[in-house]
Amino acid sequence: MAGITIRQMVHANICVRDLEKTVPFYEMLGFEVFADQIFGEGARTWVGLGLPEGRRFRAVFMKIPGDKPVPFLDIIQFLDPPTAGAPYPTLHNVGICRLCFEVEDIDAAAATLKANGVEFVGPVTPYEIAYDVRPQGVEARFLCFKDPDGNIMEYAQFAGAATDVLAGD
Repeated sequence: MAGITIRQMVHANICVRDLEKTVPFYEMLGFEVFADQIFGEGARTWVGLGLPEGRRFRAVFMKIPGDKPVPFLDIIQFLDPPTAGAPYPTLHNVGICRLCFEVEDIDAAAATLKANGVEFVGPVTPYEIAYDVRPQGVEARFLCFKDPDGNIMEYAQFAGAATDVLAGD
């Protein structure tokens, strides 16, 4: 069997209850909107998503500012029927539990989040596998926090760059 060649990550999808509340939150995090679309009845999208037809959702696509179009966030709100369910209650649940983005200044980012009333999962913390032991020598600090629906996001600041994580391989 031939191997699969992945070229790049394209997007992560986040299902939310209220885009009018969520989009400004992600703009505050540093993302910008580049598309806003309604997916309606009759779209073949439903077949690919394994959902029955007769639904509608609104998708707002947000990217990191600059000239790179991917990866981006595909943030959707089901309109008919409305979004249902709840996010993972803790970070030790099975499934994709958080998205991480590199920031230049984690302390400034934390201050902005705090000033905007964002709920933190924990404080800004060193990235380590044991007390004062950095994995593969990578020096970083991270902060986990919740979006308006309770989905957990993460910011990380590296002493070098995020690509340093691969240097130890």
